[in-house]
Amino acid sequence: KGGAGAVELGKAVMSACKTGSDFKLLYDAKKDSIKTKISKIVTEVYGGGSVTYSEKAESIIAKYEADPAIRILPICMSKTQYSLTDDPKKLGAPKGFNINVKDIYVSAGAGFLVASLGDITFIPGLPIKPAYYKIDLDFSHDPPRIVGLS
Repeated sequence: KGGAGAVELGKAVMSACKTGSDFKLLYDAKKDSIKTKISKIVTEVYGGGSVTYSEKAESIIAKYEADPAIRILPICMSKTQYSLTDDPKKLGAPKGFNINVKDIYVSAGAGFLVASLGDITFIPGLPIKPAYYKIDLDFSHDPPRIVGLS
């Protein structure tokens, strides 16, 4: 049916938008401290019991709290995809666990603070022009050579 198949869904969404909502934000990004924001995410969303911080994270948070433009940013939690904890071996949704914030940094372009939990491997961002544009075949050789690979 193509787009016509979504008409009923669209009407349901429009109807839902007209009804009232008791939605409220989990925390007040401008008033709550960085640690309060993280604690609310851990306890009220993930079901955790407590949060601890590495010395590095404590030091960075102290600096960020002193900067009014940074302390008001919302929080993004960077953690394993396998669990609501910072431990990929604790599968599913355990309750009452501790989360350790190892690091925290500003993602200025996105407009939030990223709290790094557990052992996270960060991959570099993608370039504007993907590397495959530099890869080609040189037909002046027999057999042709691939060029543009490092």
